[in-house]
Amino acid sequence: MKRFLLTTALCASFPLAAQADDIVIRADLSQATVFGSGAEVSRTGSAVIPEGRHRLLIAVPDLDAVSLPQIADADGVRFGPPQPLYNHPIAEGALDTEAQAAARAALEQAEDALTEAQDALTQADARIRAIETQQGYIAAILRGGENGVAMPDDPEQVAQFLATLGAETARLAQEMLDAQVARRDLAETVTDAQRAYAEASQALQVLSPFHQQINAIAVDVVATEETDIDVVLDYFTRNAGWRPSYELNLDTESGELAIDRFVTLQTHGPARWQDVDVVFSTATPDRQRVPSSLVSRPARIFEPADAEGGAIARTMEIADAASSPAPVPTAGYASSAPVVVAEEFAVTANFTGLSITYAYPEAVSVPVTGEVLLAFDTVDLEVEQENRAVPRYDETAFRIALVENDSGEPILPGEARFYRDGALMGEGAMPLIPAGAEAEMAFGALDHLQLTWIDRSLAEGDRGLFVSSTTQSREIAFGVENTGTESESVRILYATPFAEQEDLELDLTLNPRPTEEDVEDERGIHAWDMEVGSGEERLIEMTVEFEFPEGHVLDWRP
Repeated sequence: MKRFLLTTALCASFPLAAQADDIVIRADLSQATVFGSGAEVSRTGSAVIPEGRHRLLIAVPDLDAVSLPQIADADGVRFGPPQPLYNHPIAEGALDTEAQAAARAALEQAEDALTEAQDALTQADARIRAIETQQGYIAAILRGGENGVAMPDDPEQVAQFLATLGAETARLAQEMLDAQVARRDLAETVTDAQRAYAEASQALQVLSPFHQQINAIAVDVVATEETDIDVVLDYFTRNAGWRPSYELNLDTESGELAIDRFVTLQTHGPARWQDVDVVFSTATPDRQRVPSSLVSRPARIFEPADAEGGAIARTMEIADAASSPAPVPTAGYASSAPVVVAEEFAVTANFTGLSITYAYPEAVSVPVTGEVLLAFDTVDLEVEQENRAVPRYDETAFRIALVENDSGEPILPGEARFYRDGALMGEGAMPLIPAGAEAEMAFGALDHLQLTWIDRSLAEGDRGLFVSSTTQSREIAFGVENTGTESESVRILYATPFAEQEDLELDLTLNPRPTEEDVEDERGIHAWDMEVGSGEERLIEMTVEFEFPEGHVLDWRP
């Protein structure tokens, strides 16, 4: 949606006045509904239009993302068609906010302080050069010779002459020392002033003030008398998006899972996001809006000779082109470093069909890095825990949390960090968990539950691996050893062989028998739920014998 509204506060009859100066205003971002890719944003501003004819310039940094619709006249005010205006010069600081004006004033003070310190340092250097000139003159006198000063002819004046030279030499040496100390202090003052100036300059740049050239929407305005107007610009921009992320903390003692939810808001381009009311939406406004078109696809036959000449290929190419979906019109939208973490707030989810919106409870500001991490809330869920072992493929068992999402809303997919009892277990992806759905989450290896897998068929002195043209026999042992100090419940999973062909027969023996067969309807995936004491090893023995017709090859690996 794109719209441009100007509303008036005063109305009157309509005499025309002379052309006046440009009226330059700013329209800052005030509201935004942010999608995974793109955002619907609103800019708001206000202006006082004096009586007469004027040109209103609405500064918009991301001008290319804003459409330029016609503006309807209001009572007492007439508007011309909006026009884009690029690189229009304005006075420095003309569109500053209060914060920007204060930062600019601080920068000017820092600049004045730096100039004053540099001038004082320059004066100190001049004083040192003056002392050096006097010292050079005395040194020339002491050297004597053609360029020196002759000694007095009167012997009584020689002592006075030398005393004067000595006193002047000592005085100049002391003045030089004082001047050098003073210069060192002034040099430090200049360094401090340079640092303060750099910090003030950075503080102003962080606020992203308008430069002395702006992009703007220009609108001719005629007012019968001084009139207050409000400006609202609504448009869609591609220069924003959001993604969820999580920190999952499993407390193995209490069996509680705390899911800390975050949202990363990213912005691009020149637009400044400062104190914006933000709603995050799971909707996708840029997805395909209309169904594909179909055309008739009759069946055809061709002479075999036509295939050699390429007739079939050409005909099929025409048919494929005819059956291709019609171009889908896109939605009518104009397109255009360190992460900051905001304080945690309670966020309310609103459901509209299959889309969800989250209204953030406080205005959001995005730093110059273009990215801010916002803490949403914490979802607490109760879980069942399982020590899952998959011998043959893993070396240890793993802690699994079995969770039901009873939060009343879906948990969206996103990046996640997994913690077990406060220790980071790793990073991964959080899947989509609909409301009421169940999910499994892994929380790292259990090093004290070591897994074992043995192929007894290959053990020396045993029956070994027997293969003939029609039979094969294998003996496998697998299980878990608990090297910890406490007894543990372990669920062992193993993919046992099974046959689906009539000509392949197998005899499978498992000792002990599995607790559950065909887990989750996966044929051959069996589970053993075992209690393994401290220092104990539990093994499962598997023997399998195959019979198949001569001339066939068995495809199976234990």
